[in-house]
Amino acid sequence: MKIIKVFIFLLSLVAVKSPWAEITIMPLGDSITEGWETISVPPENMNGYRKELFNHLTTSGYDIDFVGSLENGSFVDTHHEGHGGWTDGQIADNVYTFLNGNPADIVLLHIGTNQLSTSPSDVEDILNEIDRWETDSGKTVLVILAKIINREGHVCPAPSTTTTFNSNVEAMALSRSDDRLVLVDMECSAGLNYLSDMAELLHPNSTGYAKMADSWFTDGLLYILPMADAGGDQNVDEKTLVTLNGSGSGDPDGSSLDYWWEQQSGTHVDLYNPTDSNPTFTAPEVGSGGERLIFKLTVTDADGFQHSDTVFIDIGNAFMTPPMADAGADQNVKEEDTVTLNGSQSYDPDGTIASVQWEQVSGKNQVTLTDPTELTTGFTAPSVDSEGDVLTFKLTIKDNDDLVSSDTVAITVRILGGPIADAGPDQTVTEGSIVTLNGINSYDLDGTISAVQWEQVSGKNIVSLTSPNELITDFTAPAVDSQGDELSFKLTVKDDDDAVSDDIVNLTIRPATVSATSSNGGGSGGGGCFIQTVIN
Repeated sequence: MKIIKVFIFLLSLVAVKSPWAEITIMPLGDSITEGWETISVPPENMNGYRKELFNHLTTSGYDIDFVGSLENGSFVDTHHEGHGGWTDGQIADNVYTFLNGNPADIVLLHIGTNQLSTSPSDVEDILNEIDRWETDSGKTVLVILAKIINREGHVCPAPSTTTTFNSNVEAMALSRSDDRLVLVDMECSAGLNYLSDMAELLHPNSTGYAKMADSWFTDGLLYILPMADAGGDQNVDEKTLVTLNGSGSGDPDGSSLDYWWEQQSGTHVDLYNPTDSNPTFTAPEVGSGGERLIFKLTVTDADGFQHSDTVFIDIGNAFMTPPMADAGADQNVKEEDTVTLNGSQSYDPDGTIASVQWEQVSGKNQVTLTDPTELTTGFTAPSVDSEGDVLTFKLTIKDNDDLVSSDTVAITVRILGGPIADAGPDQTVTEGSIVTLNGINSYDLDGTISAVQWEQVSGKNIVSLTSPNELITDFTAPAVDSQGDELSFKLTVKDDDDAVSDDIVNLTIRPATVSATSSNGGGSGGGGCFIQTVIN
């Protein structure tokens, strides 16, 4: 882009627009402005560069209106003065009438393709007619003048008739001392590929037109239009002083800007100095959920051109309390169990829970949650090895103030299986001794032992167990005859799934043994002495 002349008129001569005024733009030229591609494209689809340019401007915050006596295209603002087959001389003969019918702030002029010559005189006549209309109407028009696109197959910067015409147009524009012109190089600086971006000899395809739109916007309009910057979004507390910052706004030609701030939504506040770049207000009191206020800044330059930008101010309650996440109690489950994760005890003390997210954060096995965005969700316990697995899940909740809380729960998964009773090894004991029955090596494959029962199942002698419902119990071996006795005890264990296992232990009770010796007494008739020794 090359700025040829940008003359700043005295402010008293410029018709400054009121707030919210549209910028009127007249696309002016021939069938390229009209949007012609090929004969197969109907008028309702002939958008040319105009549709993409309209999108650039409106999405960037400019309030614009395309003007002209003609309409075609498939977007919301299709007016233009693109006359198919017209020469630059014909445009010169009619541009005064066009402006009378549809006054414009800016004219986008792309002309010269038809009956191409190297002379810029007819283009100069167009500019002279625009000057005449300005004098008669008392209005100012800024012209963005294009060095026109070349023909299909051209390779920049190879010489051509179009290239010579464009050079002569540039020289003519430079010689004009009282015009406000911006020159845009469509021929070689807009990025057109004259093989892939052309629909036929003279007209671009949709890709080529999009590149023209980019050039009109970036290399032309952004060099003359102001840019509003309402500053970054803010998060503030209620009752605090808030400063809006529009100091980043600017105008490309360096002219001063008029500022106008207005509130778009939210509890009404009084802006102090709304025509200043940095007005202030006091944040209102808000409820527990806070509130968002939206402000719009419109800047107007010396030409009356305007641009707007918005800013969000989120007002928070200084006493907002975060929510409390509760992922529930840790659990012990078996593989293939249906497991429920219950966060229903989570709550928000000063509002509501706005969103919920469960996620697995550890474990050898990954599982799929049925509905991870609900407070209560679930999964099927995975198959595990003999060591089992511990799966950890995190519950994160966010309240209506965007405050967040998290909690975790551990789910221990055990392998499937029942209890194993172990009554201990068989024993041989002596009558009268204390006998211990030891089932301590009993265990449960997938849980815990919940109940124990010892009982005597055989033997001539019946004994009493001290603790028949404990894994370890005892009794006193009964007195037996010389033959002894065989006692059998059954240990039965039950796990937390009500599964049962039992085991038998046998005890042999032997009697205490006696040995005897005798000796003759002294003398012939003397009695003898008997000694008994008990051997255990």
